[in-house]
Amino acid sequence: MNDMSDASGSFRRRQRLAPEDLASPQLFRLLLRLGLPAMFGLSINAAHHTINMIFIGMIGEDQIAAIMIVLPVLMLVAAFGEGIGVGVATEVGRTLGAGNRSRAGAIASVSLAAGVVFGAASAIAILAFPDLLLFGATPALQPLAQQYLMMIAVSVPLTMAQIILDFLAIAEGNARFSMWTLVACFALNMILDPIMIFGFGFGLQGVAIATILSQLVALCIYAAYHARRLGTVRLAFGWQWRDIGYLRPVLAVGAPTTLTSLATAGAIAAMVSLAGTYHGEAGIAGVGIALRLLAVGTLPVIGISLGAQSILSFAWGRGDTARVLSAARILTAVTTAVSGTYGVAALAFSEELASFFTDDATVIGIAAQAIVATHLPLLLFGLRQTVLILFQAQGRAKAAVAIGLAQNGYLLFPLLALLPPFFGFSGLLAAMFLASALTGLLSAVCLMRTLRALRQRSADHLTSIRPYPSFCP
Repeated sequence: MNDMSDASGSFRRRQRLAPEDLASPQLFRLLLRLGLPAMFGLSINAAHHTINMIFIGMIGEDQIAAIMIVLPVLMLVAAFGEGIGVGVATEVGRTLGAGNRSRAGAIASVSLAAGVVFGAASAIAILAFPDLLLFGATPALQPLAQQYLMMIAVSVPLTMAQIILDFLAIAEGNARFSMWTLVACFALNMILDPIMIFGFGFGLQGVAIATILSQLVALCIYAAYHARRLGTVRLAFGWQWRDIGYLRPVLAVGAPTTLTSLATAGAIAAMVSLAGTYHGEAGIAGVGIALRLLAVGTLPVIGISLGAQSILSFAWGRGDTARVLSAARILTAVTTAVSGTYGVAALAFSEELASFFTDDATVIGIAAQAIVATHLPLLLFGLRQTVLILFQAQGRAKAAVAIGLAQNGYLLFPLLALLPPFFGFSGLLAAMFLASALTGLLSAVCLMRTLRALRQRSADHLTSIRPYPSFCP
């Protein structure tokens, strides 16, 4: 009797951890079951970094500024992990949709190995050349930023592995497992932060130590998940060298995300440097606070999109255009509602939000202005994210690059070159606002035309009709 009870309990636990059925006819319910856990997981990520910033602010404004100096370096490395992760999620989703599970496992295994190797190489490069990477650091911030960077470099291979495993779990329809793993990781990080910073007196280095310990726990959870074969995709270490060819489509699909993240890292470095030019450490801290709060609003939207990406990729792999169209419509409505609501709330309470991080009136004033400039365009961010995910699911790498690089790339940098020299700090804020707003408008046009083309294809069932319009990039 006990054996039967144990077996029944084990079966129920495996059911709870099993991936969702990506072919479920209840599309809206499926999107919520995949999107909400991913949204919650990335929201916890944003909350974790925000609380980190609050703890760091208790040490001083210079520590906040030092974190912002190091952030672009970490984003440069993570950009490749996110690109591989998106590529894995898309390719695995399409391959599962085509019914080829063995190939999906090979794609995932080779991609994970490549990510860890790249992470190790990046860590060595950071440790060898730390001074060359701290762009925009003032003499007062240089020692603080360098100490933190040297500590956090150890976590780079762990970060790469965790990112790829997160995307893989979502791709096979198990966003819930990804969510609970992220929750455990970030909750532990938030608990360890004050212990390491204040309890052991490690200061800024304590943040890095807490990050490394929490990542190790997350990787142990994923190791158990795959060792017990709880998911659909089977990771294997016995892949052959010819399987490296699977990396090509993964990197091609993930290139938009990688380039977007690289551009974002460069944009943050440029904006922080310009803020320091006009207002010194207070300017760096103020703009850093605004950008951190912006992540709180954008990461949940990105999380919802990641959950929907598995649905879109799976449906596109099966050739189900009608399902792609329905999922894209639902995603548009949900992402627009979430980003718009957060944007309006941030605009209404800009100074109150800034005061959570510091009691310095100058920093609060700068942060409040930057919050308005960066959060007003959030009303259109949901459209940008939807069309980006849709292009990736269709395998349209060039179109996804064009959308992904708009906000922090080919629109922002010309504005940064033109406006700040004439209008100073106000020009910096105007450039940040205009780049985001113009990206939103471009995304709206491309999304409307793409949905129209999908409607036509779904209605006519003619393969001669293009699945996307030629107008969009």
